[in-house]
Amino acid sequence: MRAFWATLALAVALGLWTWLSLSTAAFAAWDASALRPGIDLWSIAGQVAAAVAVLTWPGVTYSVLVVVGVWAYHRRLRNLAWALVISVGFSWGGQRLIKALVQRPRPPDALPLFTAEGWAYPSGHMAAITTLGVLVMVTVTVARARPAARWAARLASVVVIVLIGLDRWLLRAHYPTDIVAGALWGALSASAAVGLTGVHVPQPWSGRARASRHAGPARLALIVNPTKVPDWAVLRQQVEGACAEHGWPAATWLETEPDDPGAGMTRRAIRMKADLVLVAGGDGTVRAVCAGLAGSGIPLGIVPVGTGNLLARNLGIPLDVADALDVAFAGEPRLIDLVRLRLDDSHEDHYSVVMAGVGADAEVMAQTNPDLKRVVGSAAYAVAAVQAASRPPFGVRVEMDGDEVVDAPAAMVLVANVGQLTGGITMVPDARADDGRLDLVVAQPRRPADWVTMAGRVVGGLSDAQGVQRRQGRRVLIETEDPVEFQIDGDTVGRHTRAEASVEPGALTVLVPPDAP
Repeated sequence: MRAFWATLALAVALGLWTWLSLSTAAFAAWDASALRPGIDLWSIAGQVAAAVAVLTWPGVTYSVLVVVGVWAYHRRLRNLAWALVISVGFSWGGQRLIKALVQRPRPPDALPLFTAEGWAYPSGHMAAITTLGVLVMVTVTVARARPAARWAARLASVVVIVLIGLDRWLLRAHYPTDIVAGALWGALSASAAVGLTGVHVPQPWSGRARASRHAGPARLALIVNPTKVPDWAVLRQQVEGACAEHGWPAATWLETEPDDPGAGMTRRAIRMKADLVLVAGGDGTVRAVCAGLAGSGIPLGIVPVGTGNLLARNLGIPLDVADALDVAFAGEPRLIDLVRLRLDDSHEDHYSVVMAGVGADAEVMAQTNPDLKRVVGSAAYAVAAVQAASRPPFGVRVEMDGDEVVDAPAAMVLVANVGQLTGGITMVPDARADDGRLDLVVAQPRRPADWVTMAGRVVGGLSDAQGVQRRQGRRVLIETEDPVEFQIDGDTVGRHTRAEASVEPGALTVLVPPDAP
């Protein structure tokens, strides 16, 4: 909302400034300063000014914005990343359009540089550098940099914007009103991009934190998978800032280990009597923590830093770290179901919060190259899916609530707690995390080409794909003729011939956005 009002105010200011500059003589005396000879191009000062003009050419400045956007994206500040990239289009495209509409010539004594070509109003250099300056201020605030770093970034941004404005005037590349108009348009572009992408810009903390939900001392545990964190400093600043903003003490950080994806850390959180547990990791870490918290009554906040983040997607939790932390501290508690599974004759319980399956989906997970997944993310699954689709069906018998569903070859049997995959694809349309039911999907393609038809109907949001059976119930029994690969929430658990699945309604409390579906 603040970004909306700032954008509106800047739009009004730019409109008024344009009318005063081009349709009245209000600033004629000021603009006349650009009609006098400027700096000597061949002097040392002139060469420095020309070099500054080249180094801050809009193409260079916008490239810096894109680089900062990539930095933000890899640190899971996705809304900020989109704002940085979108601002380039707003700032560059808008100033080009205004130039074409106004067609104001450059001052007659503009020095012969390529940085002073084209129409004058508004200044492209100023639009670009102001967009960058404003978004640098936003970035250090959103990343919750230390106070000294925030103030240094703000001061540097203001100083650079002023110096570039002075440089444009000394080179006689623009009238003063062009320079101010460029700054207004740059600030407007940055504000509009921030508002459009919903960037969460925290209020400067004045010591008056929001009231905590808990009376008395509160304990906060953060279970984090260190292999999923691209920048520890940024994540720590995000968590510390969110704790202060919402009135929570510093979190106790519990790191997962290669042989323990989160179960031991969850037990520690329970022993310390945590009032809130946060989990930052991929689907495997989230699954382990959910299983450990089941029945404890301790609410869970999810900070998605993995590749799939499927539970977060299905519960409407933002994939942006800053927004996700806001939900974790101020969201609405929702009871969701867990799926309990037992494999073969083992008495060990496994838990699923997303989807568990046997056959093609498990083969995809098993064959996905982890190095490729690290580079291209979810797209790596597509490579493995091509291989899995060519495998022959396996003999399987499936029961739901005691009734036989199928006793024939199948390519995939899926037990789902939620229905959405990455990319907004709904695999199981009727699945809900809090409906107290399991959703069963059995795929029986006759030939590899049938996978294409099924996939097309799933992507198109159709639930009646030929060769696919769907059922709902509370218990599922899967028995295969030969050992087949199984997966639970994207983690393969080996080859088995039997799986029993049952639903545990309302076993876990998760904090979700108030308007979550």
